[in-house]
Amino acid sequence: MIQLLKLKSIYFIFYTFIVITLLSNNKIQADQQIKIIADQIRTSENGDFIEAKGNAVAINEFDERLSTDKMTYNKSSKEINATGNVIFNDLEKNTFFMDRIVSKNDMEYLEGSEVKARLKDDSRIVGSNIIRSDGISILQNAEYTPCKEEEYLIKNCPGWKLKSSKIFHDTKTKTIHYDHARIHLFNLPVIYLPYFSHPDPSVNKRSGLLMPTIETDNQLGDIFSIPIFYNIANNQDITFTPTYQSNSNNFYTINYRNLNNSGYFNIDASINDNDDKKGTKNHLFFEGDINNPFGSLEAFLQTSNNDTYMRKNKINKFTVLRSGIDFERSTDNDYLSLQAIGYKHLTVQNAEQWEYVYPKVTYNINNIDNNLIDGSISLNNELLIKSFQDDKTSLLSSQINWRNNTIDKKFGLAANNIANLRIVSVSVDNKNSPDSDNIRFYPQLSSKITYPLMKSTDNTNQTLSPIIMPIITPYNNYTSAQSITSSNIFSENRASSITEWESGPRINYGVEWFMDTNNGQNIKVTIGQNYRINKNDNDNTKELSDYYLSSNLSINSDNYMNNSLVIDRNDIDIKTINMSTYNKFFDMKIAMDYDYSSGKYTAPNEQLAIGAEYNFKENFFFKFTGSKNLDTNKNIGYQYGLLYENDCLGIDFNYFRDLTKDRDIAESDGYSFTIVLKPFGSTKNYGKNKVFGPKI
Repeated sequence: MIQLLKLKSIYFIFYTFIVITLLSNNKIQADQQIKIIADQIRTSENGDFIEAKGNAVAINEFDERLSTDKMTYNKSSKEINATGNVIFNDLEKNTFFMDRIVSKNDMEYLEGSEVKARLKDDSRIVGSNIIRSDGISILQNAEYTPCKEEEYLIKNCPGWKLKSSKIFHDTKTKTIHYDHARIHLFNLPVIYLPYFSHPDPSVNKRSGLLMPTIETDNQLGDIFSIPIFYNIANNQDITFTPTYQSNSNNFYTINYRNLNNSGYFNIDASINDNDDKKGTKNHLFFEGDINNPFGSLEAFLQTSNNDTYMRKNKINKFTVLRSGIDFERSTDNDYLSLQAIGYKHLTVQNAEQWEYVYPKVTYNINNIDNNLIDGSISLNNELLIKSFQDDKTSLLSSQINWRNNTIDKKFGLAANNIANLRIVSVSVDNKNSPDSDNIRFYPQLSSKITYPLMKSTDNTNQTLSPIIMPIITPYNNYTSAQSITSSNIFSENRASSITEWESGPRINYGVEWFMDTNNGQNIKVTIGQNYRINKNDNDNTKELSDYYLSSNLSINSDNYMNNSLVIDRNDIDIKTINMSTYNKFFDMKIAMDYDYSSGKYTAPNEQLAIGAEYNFKENFFFKFTGSKNLDTNKNIGYQYGLLYENDCLGIDFNYFRDLTKDRDIAESDGYSFTIVLKPFGSTKNYGKNKVFGPKI
């Protein structure tokens, strides 16, 4: 008997220990569907009623969480009542803040008041109350905005919001619906929508309207376009954009994209409504990257039945259309390219508007093994058939190259030795003149010899390299004297066509100086000159060229300048300047392209193109792009305007003036206005901005 009492005492102590442990952990498993955690938990005698206080959390079997200051749970009815700092986290990682909440069937049904919701993408919804049942949430007297408070331009005023008498969120279709919605810009109502819907934050793309563009143009009139996006499947979609113009024909564009196992395909087309009865105008572009195990295969088509249609209606600025196929295969030792391309020059109106190149075959072999001579050997082969309306040219070229780099350690000389031999067969078939056939041989030997002088300090490294480059090549009767620039002064062959090779022996010489710092800044300056030995006295080509100077200065990725000069060798006068710069100073970015040719030596020309962007206030930008012919003091075109853009709202407003003229394209000026309600688009992708200068 005593042993039995001792055994009962042990069981009692063990049972008490378990209860104390459970209570100290503030944790009770109410049943298999709901779990409650709190600082204090009390249960009824029959265990059907639970009261939890202090950091109370209820978790259902789907890991949805309800946290509050105080809650009660009825086990038999599976009902939760919660008050005080109520927070609910659903399956989609959306968070709801409420004053009070009632849930049934282990949170399948919810009712709450004074709702403030932060969705997965940080957008927000507020409403007087919420009811969630069977995957559908209904909010009364609600407002939606994606704008973050730290991005507000005006205090307590989001850039835009939607106000609605009811908002429905269907988690099955992943769509948010609005009844009697009003779009507010900076708290001012601007659009009333009896019904509106958009995908919830879990959707990557969905069919619907994209952002419209409004524009005025003194040639085209008032312009309005709104893209309509249709999502066919995850791998294909269509965008249809009607564009209405008050003073010109309306036109309609369509863009189809498809990505599948065969490759990527893109179709872009448009057609106008022929309202002026001058004939329907259209364009059709196709581009396809076709997957295959042999290499890269691209097929493309660009066609339009009118030369000025696309530029006049600002569809694009193309002046050359190309159609054909292009196949490439590359390995470490060889390269193969097969092309068949047709070109249409939209600014040309004579018989040479059409140009055809088919086929064009390029086959290069690199790293050819040789045991006889030191250096690397490669072979370049090209077959080309090129035709205009009355002219057909067939070219076959084969070129063998030998390269050898040597360094004389005793004297510090470095030499890049090159030997080339190109053989070209040219056949010209012209309907208006006798045919011609010839074979051309272009042999050449050259060596670029440098004597690098180096100097290093704790902060800088400098290299000064005198350069002399003798080139031995015979004269030929097929190639005229080649133009020399600061960029090709040390080229072994300045002719670019396979039918040509720079003729006659010559010497390139100059100096190259390079310095870089430990802070990543560097500067490179090259100055050079060319001496060409003329074949006979009546050759009027300059034997001794002008001076060619180029410089490249890089302070960092936001500040650099490239410059090239041609200086007359007789009177040390500048003949041409080409300069491009990009700089960022605090909140200002500016890029500039400058071209100058002195009227003393050739037809005068001086042009300046500028692109600028000034961030004068957070998310506010002033933009400018323009180009001007300084020689005639006439503008070529310019655009300036204001851009406001953050993760909530984008507003792009511009004035432009375009002085382009070509047949029915006349000078034009006007305004463009694009407004984007994020996350439904971006001003970077929509609108009709004109770019006359370098891009920022």
